[in-house]
Amino acid sequence: MRCNLALLFALVVGVIAPAHVAHSHAAVLDADAAQAIRLHARYDTGAPMAHAQIIIYAPDDSEQAWGLGVADRDGRYEFIPDAIAGRWLVQVRQAGHGVSAYVEIGEDAPVLITSSAPDTWVQRALMVALVAWGALGTALYARSRRGRSDASA
Repeated sequence: MRCNLALLFALVVGVIAPAHVAHSHAAVLDADAAQAIRLHARYDTGAPMAHAQIIIYAPDDSEQAWGLGVADRDGRYEFIPDAIAGRWLVQVRQAGHGVSAYVEIGEDAPVLITSSAPDTWVQRALMVALVAWGALGTALYARSRRGRSDASA
């Protein structure tokens, strides 16, 4: 009997008592459509330029950097340029290696990226040979000058 009374009381309270309405917290998301420039910097071996320094120059100011950043561990970096049409310069540097690219942004034209090739082993070998040639020439010149001063004394 006691069980029936408790059940009847719960039923009456459940029907007569107003139901409690649970309110959840609302979430709001604002989104803007923007054309982002996605960069992927890597060495000629395919290895990413992890955490490389990124320097961006706007078309209207080639002296002052428009933006600075650091690539992620995969050599990726993303930025949204201002609405300035023209040729943006992007430079990527890491441990003495680097590459530059121009990002052409037109008012109605799609984005076009032209990249300058990174240093190749041929360019490096040529630079080493030229430095060695210059050092040899300087040493021979200094030796010839010293020989003249020794002979006059």
